Amino acid sequence: MVCPHCGIGISNEWSEWREECYPVPDKDEDYDEGNKIISCYCPDCYQFIIKLQHGTGYDGDDLLEIDNDLLVYPKFPITKQISKYVPRKYADLHKEATQVNGISPRASATLSRYLLQMVLHEELKIKKINLAEEIEELEKLQSIPSTLVTMLQVFRKMANFGAHPKKSTNSGEIIEIEKGEAEVMLELMEELFDYIFVKPKQQEEFLKNINEKYGIEP
Repeated sequence: MVCPHCGIGISNEWSEWREECYPVPDKDEDYDEGNKIISCYCPDCYQFIIKLQHGTGYDGDDLLEIDNDLLVYPKFPITKQISKYVPRKYADLHKEATQVNGISPRASATLSRYLLQMVLHEELKIKKINLAEEIEELEKLQSIPSTLVTMLQVFRKMANFGAHPKKSTNSGEIIEIEKGEAEVMLELMEELFDYIFVKPKQQEEFLKNINEKYGIEP
């Protein structure tokens, strides 16, 4: 399974989980189904995980077959791990936008738009009248990867800034969004993180390793 706290794949043995099994009440006291609460700590991040399972074949201690597996804690799991090279303030906002997407895509898209402008202003020093113009300015950069340019173009078309000017002028306001906009924004931010933070740091470390191993200066 993937840890819902840190996004790392873990392979806990069931013996490492604490289990409590309860029968579903039945007027004939024929307890053929039940609920089971299982819990453990992630071996990587050491955070607590709780699941509620339902199944059949209750025998007093366990269930023979599990037909439903529900994560109880953490309430908002993460599915991806942001690179360690991304500054915490940006990674935390992206994590929050990811966690709320399943409940409120509007809130997720709002957080992502705010995050996008935050990165454009603070890291790339791109600051225009509105988000639409800032995205256009980013697209003009010669060094920007073609995949990121494509994603930016898709987002601009989908957001339809002309018909919905508030999306461009007030990135912190919760408004109606188009279908799939929240997911595109999350992917866009991951591509932007890769372009601004991850690739440069990986290249820096690569050159450093080459220098240490072979004595070749950049």
